[in-house]
Amino acid sequence: MESETPRSATGVVDHGLRGLLTRWLTAYVHIDEAGLSKVRARSEEGSLIYVLRQRSRLDAAIVSWLLGREGLPLPAHVCGVPGPLAGLPQRARAWLKKPYWPGARSRRKRDLDAVRANLEKGQPVLLFLRARDAGIFRGRREALEASRPGNLILEDVVEMARASEQTIHLVPLSVFRGRVFRHQQRRLSALVYSVHDAPSDVKKLLTYGFNREDLLVSLGRVIELQSFMERCRRLPPSRVARRLGNSLQRELAQEERAVWGPLLESREVIAERVFEGADVARQVRAIAAERGISETRAWQEARKSFWAMAANFNSFAFGLMEGAFHQIWKRAFSGLEIRGLDRVVGKVKHSPVVLVPCHRSHFDYLVLSYLFRRNFLSPPHIHAGDNMAFWPLGPVLRGAGAFFVRRSFDGDDLYKLVFHRYLGTLIRQGYTLEFFIEGGRSRTGKILTPKLGVLASIVRAFIQGARKDLYLVPVSIHYGRIAEENAYDAELGGAEKQRESLGALLRARSILRQRHGTVYVSFAEPLSLREMLGENRKRFSQPELPPEVDAEQRRFVQKLGFRLLREVNEATVVGATSLSSTVLLAGPASGVEAGEFANASRMLAELLRWRGAVFTPSLERNLGRNNFAEITAFLQSSGLIEVEAGEGGRILKVAPGKRTALDFYKNNSIHFFLVPALVAHATLRGVAHEDLEAEVWWWLELFRWEFPLPEKEDVAERIQRSLALFAAHGANFEPEAEPVALVRALAGILENFREGYWITARAIDRLDPTASVPEAKWAGAILRTFEAAQLLGEVVRPEAANPVLFKNASSRFAEMGFLDISAGAKPRDRAVCRAGADADLSELVQRLGSALLLPEGDRALDVS
Repeated sequence: MESETPRSATGVVDHGLRGLLTRWLTAYVHIDEAGLSKVRARSEEGSLIYVLRQRSRLDAAIVSWLLGREGLPLPAHVCGVPGPLAGLPQRARAWLKKPYWPGARSRRKRDLDAVRANLEKGQPVLLFLRARDAGIFRGRREALEASRPGNLILEDVVEMARASEQTIHLVPLSVFRGRVFRHQQRRLSALVYSVHDAPSDVKKLLTYGFNREDLLVSLGRVIELQSFMERCRRLPPSRVARRLGNSLQRELAQEERAVWGPLLESREVIAERVFEGADVARQVRAIAAERGISETRAWQEARKSFWAMAANFNSFAFGLMEGAFHQIWKRAFSGLEIRGLDRVVGKVKHSPVVLVPCHRSHFDYLVLSYLFRRNFLSPPHIHAGDNMAFWPLGPVLRGAGAFFVRRSFDGDDLYKLVFHRYLGTLIRQGYTLEFFIEGGRSRTGKILTPKLGVLASIVRAFIQGARKDLYLVPVSIHYGRIAEENAYDAELGGAEKQRESLGALLRARSILRQRHGTVYVSFAEPLSLREMLGENRKRFSQPELPPEVDAEQRRFVQKLGFRLLREVNEATVVGATSLSSTVLLAGPASGVEAGEFANASRMLAELLRWRGAVFTPSLERNLGRNNFAEITAFLQSSGLIEVEAGEGGRILKVAPGKRTALDFYKNNSIHFFLVPALVAHATLRGVAHEDLEAEVWWWLELFRWEFPLPEKEDVAERIQRSLALFAAHGANFEPEAEPVALVRALAGILENFREGYWITARAIDRLDPTASVPEAKWAGAILRTFEAAQLLGEVVRPEAANPVLFKNASSRFAEMGFLDISAGAKPRDRAVCRAGADADLSELVQRLGSALLLPEGDRALDVS
């Protein structure tokens, strides 16, 4: 960072020790560029009053030097801080002309005169709201005035502004040293080193020096004085000044909250908050009586569950994790791109925020914490599965903010009580939270059906009055290439899921030898839970909910869960790998000519822009160069495709065994194509326009376990927009018309889902009505049906042989009444059997089979 010559608070060039010290301290300073632009604009509209919370010569020197470096007006006067030694002769001569006794009153009078004189000239001043030392020999009133030196100056400024109607802007400023946590301090440390309250300049100099590479200067919301006074025009100046001071204090407190977060209390204190209250004791007593155990044992189990669950935020563990992750990051990833973080910063300053990211990689646990830390934001508490609590990673993750919860605690009311109370305590304390609404990682690349338990607990805690408002922030995390690619491929091929352990952690070092591209983190618009609940918050807060109100609350949580998934999808950026995978897998053949590949990619990219999708820089480069050579080379070097020479040019061919891996990347952006692909498929099959809405909605309803569906009232509009886009590409919707290239490119995007659902329906149809199959073996039975159809050429997409897809299809057919799945805690305890009318099932099999496309892609499979 290029430095300039330091200047003093009065704008005089400072060549002395203070100038050198300030220059050294601010060599790596971080400053809010957006805030600087706003202040620069305000400086042209009127006078500025820079406001700091605590009086500090060091902060005044740092702020003044930075303002000068950034080209902003320097404060002509700093209240409560004597000028430099260079100005001592001038001050002495002024004192001889008009002598006064040194003291608080004299300093205050000089400050008032200087502030008034400089503001009248349009020159900025710097004001401190609080003073660290009020003195020990003053009375109570004098001590209070001395500890709040800004009040009288603000009152004088208000009187002056009312008399002259001068435009004055107040700019709150905060100086933070290092990325620190604000812990609840014990008595001795608070006495010796109370760095968060009002440290001396000596302590600040030490902490700034040790953390000079992590020094942050933030600018709060600028307050326009005339507008503020207009809202308080009937109040006397003293009360207006008091309200103005409180507003400035709130602005500064919000900046501190964003950087430091709420006070981090020890686990012992959190435990007290979790288990305090007569209501908890009553519930523990009832659970003990129901289970037939003593109340003492019930309390022991509850506290044991808490200690196994609770996070233990500490700087050492977080620093250790941050350092290790930073080294991994440099080796495994090319960079980090962030979109929409400013939306979160604005909310986290005054309300709790719950981050709801998609979950595709173990890196997801750390990406957001790392991002928040690097951007001077308090990292979140992370809801993690207890499978991640293994030694030695578990204790480090716990120290970095993770709290470990069982995947399921049905039947354990005591554990459920502890979880609900702990989550409610975190929300009540105002901590930023993070949880994965999908439950586990997506092995298929598309977002999973929401698990609503944690979301229901968050809504419940909010309804019970934990906070005035709470914001849910959908977050999309997109990887150029997923680190678990081979593991997911193996699992979808039938291999057992690898259990998290120290050995698995050591074996995972191989990912450091690969490059996984850039990570894109996109924050959607935060959703206010207060606004979404509206009047329902009061209705849902009753101690005992009537059945109809309880059902309505569950529906609210369900709709909210799917809305969050849709928002995550809409925030997703589309990368070159994702679009290329979509083109490669849309057709039934394993290869495509390079020219045809480029044309299809451009057409689908046009549709994505039409849908409002944001592209990664790599995709923009490939589209700009028009030959897709960069992404082709990347896919080839990654072993995902092979390039062969053909008669008409190069042929891009999916590498053997890599269709499943490419399907993962295709599914990253498949939600953008959902309705247009269904419309294209129906158009290709000759469905009449008047029947399109019913046809498309039938498929959407069938795939409800696969995708967060759009609202039904929006489907008709999306269909018409899709048809208009097809027409713009030359589509002729006459029965015998040849389909245009865009329709052909879109029609096969969902074909693997149609194949998987058709095969599942056939497997159900072939079940013996009098027998049942253990659920653990059911996926194998469907797979055998798929392999037989593949040999006959009836299905041609190997990626459709997917146990996740088979499970979703089975769940959907169970909802439709064609399959019965018996109850049981684990798959080995459950069984599936055929259900429903044979005629209805045969009709379903016929409809699904007739919708499949032959390899030519222009006619349906004859399954009669």
